[in-house]
Amino acid sequence: MNETEKNKALTLANKIADKFSVEETKEFIDRFSDLPFISDLKLLFEMITDKEYSIDAKTYLYIAGAIAYVVLPTDIIPDFIPGIGFVDDAFVIGTVINQLKDEIENYKRFKNGR
Repeated sequence: MNETEKNKALTLANKIADKFSVEETKEFIDRFSDLPFISDLKLLFEMITDKEYSIDAKTYLYIAGAIAYVVLPTDIIPDFIPGIGFVDDAFVIGTVINQLKDEIENYKRFKNGR
């Protein structure tokens, strides 16, 4: 992905946070469980659906937008293209993981402390 494609992917992810769907995300995780970035996607999904864990609205929107971007078929690089279809999805999830490192570590400590 070039820089323009990366920026388009992140912008689109931010715009579609309201399209986040719990059910569609669960189905996507089950269907594509063999993809390398699914464990990160699953962790982010758990963070925003865990009723005992509290995150601020901005963090929620950032994660929900990234998940919606991955799950919905409106990608910069369509998922059905063999070999490269999930490159933009992995980039978006990786960017969110990188941006929210501290919050993710807080969530992991929270989960382990239950």
